[in-house]
Amino acid sequence: MDKKSKYMRVSEIRQSSFFDTLFVYNDEVSLEQEFDFNAPIHSLRELSDSESVLYRLSAIDWAFSDSKTNYLSHDIHPYPAKFIPQIPRHLIEALSLRGELVWDPFGGSGTTALESILAGRRAISSDINPLSEIIGKAKTLTLTKEEEDFIENLVEELIIFSSSSEGVNEAIGRQRENFQHYIPDIPNIGEWFHTNAIDELGYLRWRIEQLDNEKAKTLAKVSFSKSVLRASFQDEETRYARKPRDVGRGEVIRLFAENLTLALKKIRELSMSLQFRRAEFFTLDLREKIVGNSLNNPVNQNSVDLVVTSPPYPNSTDYHLYHRFRLFWLGYDPREFGKREIGSHLRHQRESTAFDSYQDEMEKALENMFAALRPGRFAIMVLGDAIFQGQSFKTSDYLSSLAQHIGFEYVGKIERPLHKTKRAFIAPARRAEHEDLLILRKPKQDIKIILHKPPYTLWTYEDEIRKREVESLIGFQPVKSDNGNLEITINSLDVDKTRKLTFTHSVSGENLWREPTWQAVLENGDVLEAKSRRKDPRYVTHGLHEYKGKFYPQLAKSLFNLASINPGDIVLDPFCGSGTVLLESHLNGFQSVGFDMNPLAIKISHAKLNILEVDPYLRDRMLAKFQERLRNIESSDKWINVFNPSLHQEISSWFPKPVIGKLGWLLHEISLVPDVRVRELLETIVSSIIRQVSQQEPRDLRIRRRNEPIEDAPVRELFDERLNDQRKRLQHFAERCNRSPYEFRKGFAFLGDSRSSETFSQNGVHPSSIDAVLTSPPYATALPYIDTDRLSIMLILGVDSKTRTVLEESITGSREIRKRIK
Repeated sequence: MDKKSKYMRVSEIRQSSFFDTLFVYNDEVSLEQEFDFNAPIHSLRELSDSESVLYRLSAIDWAFSDSKTNYLSHDIHPYPAKFIPQIPRHLIEALSLRGELVWDPFGGSGTTALESILAGRRAISSDINPLSEIIGKAKTLTLTKEEEDFIENLVEELIIFSSSSEGVNEAIGRQRENFQHYIPDIPNIGEWFHTNAIDELGYLRWRIEQLDNEKAKTLAKVSFSKSVLRASFQDEETRYARKPRDVGRGEVIRLFAENLTLALKKIRELSMSLQFRRAEFFTLDLREKIVGNSLNNPVNQNSVDLVVTSPPYPNSTDYHLYHRFRLFWLGYDPREFGKREIGSHLRHQRESTAFDSYQDEMEKALENMFAALRPGRFAIMVLGDAIFQGQSFKTSDYLSSLAQHIGFEYVGKIERPLHKTKRAFIAPARRAEHEDLLILRKPKQDIKIILHKPPYTLWTYEDEIRKREVESLIGFQPVKSDNGNLEITINSLDVDKTRKLTFTHSVSGENLWREPTWQAVLENGDVLEAKSRRKDPRYVTHGLHEYKGKFYPQLAKSLFNLASINPGDIVLDPFCGSGTVLLESHLNGFQSVGFDMNPLAIKISHAKLNILEVDPYLRDRMLAKFQERLRNIESSDKWINVFNPSLHQEISSWFPKPVIGKLGWLLHEISLVPDVRVRELLETIVSSIIRQVSQQEPRDLRIRRRNEPIEDAPVRELFDERLNDQRKRLQHFAERCNRSPYEFRKGFAFLGDSRSSETFSQNGVHPSSIDAVLTSPPYATALPYIDTDRLSIMLILGVDSKTRTVLEESITGSREIRKRIK
């Protein structure tokens, strides 16, 4: 028998899509060389077989010897015994999907949390060390321009203030009564801090607490904490020894201002990667039952999709000692923390406990992890061996036995070599040459789930589509309950499919914490119960500009689901209008292309789509700066020259003189914005207020004049209101992008006539290149699209009346049919 005929397809043995590329030969598994182990998963079904998961993880080089570990904000604050960010990053991409929830129960400085949201996941980070929550919140900040300005003004004020010792003395004396109670009761405080340092740290702590901006306060607190040790007599970060010195008046305030400036710089660098996405941080004791089925629980039962954590090495590091002075100055007692710190070397010495004590406490931590995980999902712990009284303990073996007793499945263990220069407080940790990745899994199971209906009343056809969506995406027919919800029993590894439903707004089950679908998040944010009972068709940029005759986005998305098109497929809308289908394609992971003959429709589509391609942090700054420039708006007659002279007469006929000046100034200022995508958004917002500031009757589809002409209009106020609303919607979307199950794809809108084959070929649409067509053609002789937006087409696009007339007669479904043609 030749070698090839000896192969047997593993997919015939194990029902797993992963194994479609695996073969068994002589009882060993070999992989086809083209399989990419570093590629992120796209379906939970890729995690069906635990053996394949272990094989996938084992193929990664976990040493990361040459990798940079202090990028972005990972080093915003000192923290001992951190695990490198590459470890959680690889685990997150290998074992979870976009939009899922990752929990690090021993969160430390927030490494896992930051890597989770950078990878498009949600994150919870908890730790018994209260400083961990402060550091984590600071290192995952994205600031608006106004918040950055607030912090810069604070820094400038402190630098000027601290330059004069007389000024500092005067302020310290005047505010002593206010800040005195912020000076902690540190034993022998005078032995560890100069008098000037005590005064200034107390003053700074008081000033921070008075800040009325929460993000600024968070960044200030982490900068204050970083300043404490350099303001003290402690010799260095990792050496608890006194080294007295003189501290000049104003020195500590300048040190804090310097650290706050550095922190702000790091957060700015981070912001273009983080893009307003957020994580949650809690101070929790894992020896207590912290996971439950109440909204009051910080971590909910059966809600977590992946646990990635590095528990403290037993009998190794003392976090409470390392951060002793920082904790005191931030209002905590490190002595109380030290009594509860799992794995603390000093605590084990003080209480004369051994490895059994560590096991008992870690058992309670494992019970919390098991309760938090959803069925079929993984927990990975990075563990180090222990030494007690000269005896070595293999931590991963002991915790593996405990985990299996609790109910976990043991998947495997991977040994990771440690860098020789890794530092620690004591010898047992310094001697470690490797650590283990212990891989556990909560068993898979079938789950009876409830698909909760939307808060608004569904039309009969929507209710039918809702059931068909479930059948199309999941493959089973649901049963409708008396309260209108749908019920279905599925495998726990099919739960990810339910997040893509449209007319289902949340999903729950006996072993599944209730979670909103992506559609519910788009409409309502993170809340499970929407405040409004009305369907919202204006989320993200859908509400940027009114456009007559468009169909609503929920219908477009539900039809995608019925068509069973896959993420990355290409959708065509040959009558794209204002871009509803194109935007929904973007939000649901499809590429898209659309055509329309109305130039304003294409303008609106471009604005809706392209603004989402701009980095959210930079976008928000550009919009904020433009709002500042609005304060200088002018209404001079000279600004009519912004418009083509051939249009002046028509413009003067439809707009009051002061309004022409303001619109001209506004469009001139917009033309100076460097990013074309931001310019398009701003021009489209101008178009959206044209009806309100012109002589056109705003409520009429046809362009008819008001009964009573206006002499002026609040152009700046209306524009600023629309811009502010759109800025909030864009930020709301950016903050929640890490709930999306999709990778967002590019959409294109082209001006063209879909009746002509050249329109398609010239714009890259060739035979058999499209996966789905979704469109709503114009109703015949129904809506006067061009006439309705005549003033916008003239003012924003510079199209004269003759050209508009020809265009209006030529579009599909035109009402403008002349008698001769009739």
